[in-house]
Amino acid sequence: MKYFIFLFCILIASFSTAYSQKSIPNQLIDSVISKHMDEKHIPGLTLAVIKNGQVIKKSSYGVSNIEYNIPVTDNTVFEIASMTKQITCAAILLLQEDGKLSVHDLLSKYLSNLPLTWRDITLEQLMNHTSGLRDDWDEPTSYFFRNNTDEKMLDAQKQMPLFFKPGEGFNYSSGPFFLGLVIEKITGRNYSYFLKDRIFKPLEMSSTCVYDSTSLTNNLATGYHWNNNKYEIGIDIPSAAEARADVGILTTIDDMIKWNNALNDNNFLKVESKQAMFTAGKLKTGIVIPYGYGWYIYYYRNKVLFEHGGAFRTGFNSRITKIPETGLDIIVLCNKWKSDLSDLTYQLASYYDKTFKKISEVKKEKSKADYKTKGIENLFHDLSIKKYNRGQLYQQINISGFDPDELEDLLRGFKKTVLLGKVFLKSNPRQLFGTSITEVFYYKIEADKPSYWSFAYNANGKLICANLED
Repeated sequence: MKYFIFLFCILIASFSTAYSQKSIPNQLIDSVISKHMDEKHIPGLTLAVIKNGQVIKKSSYGVSNIEYNIPVTDNTVFEIASMTKQITCAAILLLQEDGKLSVHDLLSKYLSNLPLTWRDITLEQLMNHTSGLRDDWDEPTSYFFRNNTDEKMLDAQKQMPLFFKPGEGFNYSSGPFFLGLVIEKITGRNYSYFLKDRIFKPLEMSSTCVYDSTSLTNNLATGYHWNNNKYEIGIDIPSAAEARADVGILTTIDDMIKWNNALNDNNFLKVESKQAMFTAGKLKTGIVIPYGYGWYIYYYRNKVLFEHGGAFRTGFNSRITKIPETGLDIIVLCNKWKSDLSDLTYQLASYYDKTFKKISEVKKEKSKADYKTKGIENLFHDLSIKKYNRGQLYQQINISGFDPDELEDLLRGFKKTVLLGKVFLKSNPRQLFGTSITEVFYYKIEADKPSYWSFAYNANGKLICANLED
């Protein structure tokens, strides 16, 4: 009897899963993707939607090469740019598990002749962007042709002043480039060989590699820009820059599914390592930042998200988003720079999780705005005039990984905030940044270009984080 009850439960669960998947027509998802590709001029794209470890949607669209009309397939290889950072951080965690290093080690333990201002930089600060280093990818392409070896790129960065003292601010940087140099120093092997032996082979990611101009696969997509109403092939950069540990990985959608699934179990990384990877970092003041080891950590649509994108001047864009509360993971790879994949990802998520409905579609809150609204208005006015520098910003507010320049541009012409709605979570608070989030307020920010934001508070009414929603 117990056996039949057990079998019945399995059949019901299978039916429910199948029904849930059937309830989202493939043609609807395909039309959303096609529309986005048309609007953003994306030649080719591939994606996977994963629910509780099962692939429920995997499709390829468009072409990997316009000139030869080569279609995108599961075997098409894309450059994933900054999504490389999470894999490099995983490599550091593997070395920590081996007892070869600690994330709390100083960078100067492994690299010599560093500037005095770098003496307190730790490996962890390189992993979570609290080192104070700049992102040299903000430099023009000519910078990389002048500095066309690891040694020259390292020396060039040594000449750049830090934005702030290590551990005193958050600024997205090229820190994992230095982690690649540390891996080579410790192992005595090339960064690419270490990743192949310890990550790609064990996870059977057979189509994944670090960029190498001497052995590029025939399946590599061509990267593009859209300029002056036409496609242009992505910008060429020196091989040393393209192979760095902060940007250098090439892969396929099938291999990214394997990577994603490896992060969902405890066979690849130990529980402690995986927990550390997805734990938001802290400044020396104790203030929490929206980044772990190679992952942004956000509060979005009443859910905690782990995600990261990659945008490369060589003509590629990529994104991975994990929503642990619902077991939903979405991976998108494409061959056009600046393709707004976050918009596409969240739109897709809204079909698999109805709470992802666009905030811009929510009607204005009828209830009167309270003191929180005035506080938000004052804060966003200050952000719109760039009152805070990169070292000060995250002392004020934990905000979606933006820097002051981006916020100044986004909020230019700031006028006022309009309360759209509130969500109360006291009966089921979300845990994020070391506290319980019990209230979320949604606002429209009226400026030259309107934007939509959420603001999360704890039970004491303290603002924990702000996130750009639409």
